[in-house]
Amino acid sequence: MTREGSAPPVRVATITVGTNEIRWLDRALGSLLASDTTGFELTVFYVDNASADGSVAHVISAFPGVRVIRNPRNLGFTGANNVGMRAALAEGFDHIFLVNPDTWTPPGLVRGLVEFAQRWPQYGVIGPLQYRYDPASTELTDFNDWTQVALYLGEQHTFAGDLLDHPSHVSATVRDRAPRTLEHAYVQGSALFVRAAVLCEVGLLDEVFHTYYEEVDLCRRARWAGWRVALLLDLGIQHKGGGGTAASAYSRIHMRRNRYYYLLTDVDWPPAKAARLAARWLFSDVRGRGVTGRTSAGVGARETFVALGWLARQAPVIRERRRRHRLLRARGTGVDRARERKETVRG
Repeated sequence: MTREGSAPPVRVATITVGTNEIRWLDRALGSLLASDTTGFELTVFYVDNASADGSVAHVISAFPGVRVIRNPRNLGFTGANNVGMRAALAEGFDHIFLVNPDTWTPPGLVRGLVEFAQRWPQYGVIGPLQYRYDPASTELTDFNDWTQVALYLGEQHTFAGDLLDHPSHVSATVRDRAPRTLEHAYVQGSALFVRAAVLCEVGLLDEVFHTYYEEVDLCRRARWAGWRVALLLDLGIQHKGGGGTAASAYSRIHMRRNRYYYLLTDVDWPPAKAARLAARWLFSDVRGRGVTGRTSAGVGARETFVALGWLARQAPVIRERRRRHRLLRARGTGVDRARERKETVRG
């Protein structure tokens, strides 16, 4: 209980989604439970995505302090995280930390994220840099592949690698900007710390994505609403993944279709410019030279046809998303709103 007149404690929920990933859970959940919680309250959620490897029974037995939510079927990364976030929001948590099972969280990481969020209320989505996963070590030594790419691209647009000039997502002003931050296009969903207020304002992850690009979309919506988004250069986490996408038909098709869906629901892109970029992607995809690596031309054409068929069926959804995104962008007033939010919180 809090003393009369004192502020209620900051409450943080971590959400880890697992799908037949029992081999990672001891280290991932154990490290979260061992976090330094000075100054805040921490609750660890595990959301199981219809695993068949005994993950649920293991977590219940080995980690009685973890809150377990069991999905009756695989809802994908997006849907399963939304299940956890809805539960956390319903219970009034202030911040939510999405963290993958193939991670190791340093003891001071969550505390560092909370302290940054408290000091810089204009930042709505933040995350640590990611380092290579080493089960035999707790050191943060070498950046993983995702971080190397993020540092190389810096604060350019999401599609900067496609060599089509387009303005960065980042605000043009540096006022109210925190030091030692990189306002990259997005914070990867494997280690994403978000304010509950952001989710209440812009919505949860878009479940149409199912897997891939959902966190990129969440970050752009947060920016449209006037929040800042950044990687914190002085905080880190070990993450086994975070590199290239696995070479499977599932990943290739989802990456293709979701990239087009993301572009078509982005109201910052003029139609003619978006069409040029989509045409460039299409030329590469049908030749088997897509975003996920190389395949044969036959495989590329077949998988692109599947992705485009799915995309065509989403036409009503795309129209509705564009309408909502225009409204969201119109309501956001960028740095002025962030500054007002900052002054309100500090006051």
